[in-house]
Amino acid sequence: MSSQLTLKDAPRSAEFVAGASALLILLLTSIHHAWGAAIYETPWRLHIVFISVPVAIVIAVLLYVSGNGRAWSTAARWMAILVIVGFPIALIGFWEGGFNHLVKNIVFFAHGEAAARAIFPSSIVEMPNDVVFEVTGVMQFGAALYALWKLRLLVWRGV
Repeated sequence: MSSQLTLKDAPRSAEFVAGASALLILLLTSIHHAWGAAIYETPWRLHIVFISVPVAIVIAVLLYVSGNGRAWSTAARWMAILVIVGFPIALIGFWEGGFNHLVKNIVFFAHGEAAARAIFPSSIVEMPNDVVFEVTGVMQFGAALYALWKLRLLVWRGV
């Protein structure tokens, strides 16, 4: 059996790539929030794990069903696309990673803590003081861009 991807495998590989990229964001955000909960002594940050795991299961099931060739495959594919765009990409990647980390770090390092605190209240967002926390936070944005790019394979297949 060859490990090369062939054209006949392309439809299933679209589900795999879309699912894997979405699950990467969910895993990354779980690690990021667990790290933050530990270093900042804020156990409430672990809430994301209890959300990410069920969302990951929903994505996996929808993508599995979308590739089985049955009547509901198209509906499952579009539901998976909506869930992937809505939660891992938009909420986690763009909002959490892009705004709460990337923008915060740019403002903090370019304009100082006072400017960053004006946008990001201390009761909600930590100022940059831990490299692992900030790097994994910004990585969520990069992972979302990657997931969005890979999701196009599944979207084009559904058009």
